Amino acid sequence: MDFGLLFKSLNIELPAILVNIVGFVCLLLIANKLVFIPINKVLDERQQDVRVTYDKIEAEQQQMQQLKTEYEQRLASIEAEAREKIQTAIKEAQGARDQIVSEAQTRSREMVTRAEQEVEREKQQALIAIREQVVNLALGAAHKVIGDSLDDKRQRTLIADFINAGTAPNTPAVATAPTTTATTAAEA
Repeated sequence: MDFGLLFKSLNIELPAILVNIVGFVCLLLIANKLVFIPINKVLDERQQDVRVTYDKIEAEQQQMQQLKTEYEQRLASIEAEAREKIQTAIKEAQGARDQIVSEAQTRSREMVTRAEQEVEREKQQALIAIREQVVNLALGAAHKVIGDSLDDKRQRTLIADFINAGTAPNTPAVATAPTTTATTAAEA
């Protein structure tokens, strides 16, 4: 097959094809230099920016997760510390309450004991006073009945023996009454 004849029949001229090929290659080089390389450069820069942004986002997410974990741990420790402080305060309050109640009970027992002792002392004093009055009355009655035949000391001894014989085992006996009261009663 003869290419020359084929080209002529198709109206293709070889110099025109060569010019077109050279023009296309020049256009391709110029387009590459002016269009494709800058576009590729912009696309690479954009792709790099996207990678950097994703890396930043991932790093920030990791940092946020780490901070979240730290905050949760801090919160848990703060809650545990607060619970511990509350328990300590409750124990201290219970201890103080127990101490106050114990002191109040002790004071109450002491007051009751003192009151009982005071009542017993007043009871003994009243019994002594009553015995003294009985002795004085008996002395006065004996003096009027018997007269001056018994001396004052002997009268008191007789009356004390009489009263002691009639007292209960728990009550102390009065051995002798005061002489000043008896003398004034005897003189009257």
